[in-house]
Amino acid sequence: MAVDIGTTNVKLTLFDLEGRKVFHFERKCTEDVSDGRHEIDPEKWWTAFVRGVHSVDEKLKTRIRAICTSSQGPTIVLVNERGQLVGRAIGWLDDRGKQHMAFLKSQGLDEQTASATAKLIELKKALEGKAYLLQPSDFLIFKLTGRIVNATFRQYGYSPWYSEVLERFDLSQTFMIPELVEPSNVVGRVQRDVARRLDLTTDVIVVAGAPDFAAALVGTNTLKPGIVCDRAGTSEGITLCSELEVRASGLITTPFFIEPFWKVSGLLTTSGKAIEWMTNRVARFRNLRDLSLSEIGRPTGVIFLPHLAGERSPYWNPNLRGILFGLGLDVNAKTLIVSAAEGVAFAVKHIVESMRQAGAKIETVRTTGGQASNDLWNQIKADVLGMNVEVTRPDAELLGCAILAISCLTGESFVEVAERLVKVKKRFKPDPEKHVAYEKLYKIYLELHERNLDLFDRLGS
Repeated sequence: MAVDIGTTNVKLTLFDLEGRKVFHFERKCTEDVSDGRHEIDPEKWWTAFVRGVHSVDEKLKTRIRAICTSSQGPTIVLVNERGQLVGRAIGWLDDRGKQHMAFLKSQGLDEQTASATAKLIELKKALEGKAYLLQPSDFLIFKLTGRIVNATFRQYGYSPWYSEVLERFDLSQTFMIPELVEPSNVVGRVQRDVARRLDLTTDVIVVAGAPDFAAALVGTNTLKPGIVCDRAGTSEGITLCSELEVRASGLITTPFFIEPFWKVSGLLTTSGKAIEWMTNRVARFRNLRDLSLSEIGRPTGVIFLPHLAGERSPYWNPNLRGILFGLGLDVNAKTLIVSAAEGVAFAVKHIVESMRQAGAKIETVRTTGGQASNDLWNQIKADVLGMNVEVTRPDAELLGCAILAISCLTGESFVEVAERLVKVKKRFKPDPEKHVAYEKLYKIYLELHERNLDLFDRLGS
């Protein structure tokens, strides 16, 4: 059983040992948003998970041997030393503590670690007593096993918090980091009372998973140099496995979890969320999936900046906002939706080009997530990037969890399991003429940012 707690949905899928999907459940679990705060009761995730398990056919349920979890983040879940929840979970989109970001980055923290640390500085002011720092998947593991753990890879860059950072910024007396359990290792068995409630056998083990972006790397077999994983959901993560330690402004370079490689990452704040906004609130159209490849002339000529809630890579500027540039009387709802997909593709290209300019070798892009199930969007990305875009499967985070669990059950390394189970199912090749046209528009896309940076800051203040 693979479980992924996303920003929007909790997904639960059963795979057999050959990676075939035999059951899938999905339930919406959105955060409460107010004045820049993004919070959710973690029990909502647990309730969705319980309903998912109870949706499994009884005969199929008796075959379950392992559960492995993944989740979005960095999202902060606090539990005290007795294992009781301390308040609501703080989502990664939450903007509290943003006033500390410039100082934390000046102290050498990467943007992702600085963002989590900034929130902790603010949370400390209201917290009484000490609390463990969990991610959503860690919370689910705790509910299943009773163990408080930090399930992630040991290399720097796979956890949002580190003991040396907590000590450095006077947070270590308030926040505790649980024991590390690396992916594909057993955390423990499902507690008897929990197994009884879920109608599971008492020999079901819980296997440590990984953050969603790392699980996606496993699930797309992005485990060797030259491949970029484009994990495209509500937000978007673009991660390269690199032979070289390349560094670019606005990107995050840390050791890959397979030596001696390096992980180079860029993060977009609102990509799928931008399309949802455009579809539901502006264009009033049903869905991007309802558009065919031939229905809309591309490029649309309308340039969309998809930064509806600030932006992470490569700007790390909370004041950035969306722009629609090039509107004319001939623009309709469908044009706007496709232009939004083009804008997200330009943002992906900006990160990929930053990697290349820093010296990284990139041969192909493998995409996963909700966007990967849309042929039009995949083709737009191929045309904008001028590269092949490969689709293994849209649910790579879930398959990645399954691969980690299979590795635990069979004794194979997860690298061997991924090589055996992950297959490219579709390949989108760039249209040369469209790529040339998109290159011209991409330059305007970049210039729109540069010309308006001061205006974004003035608007934000």
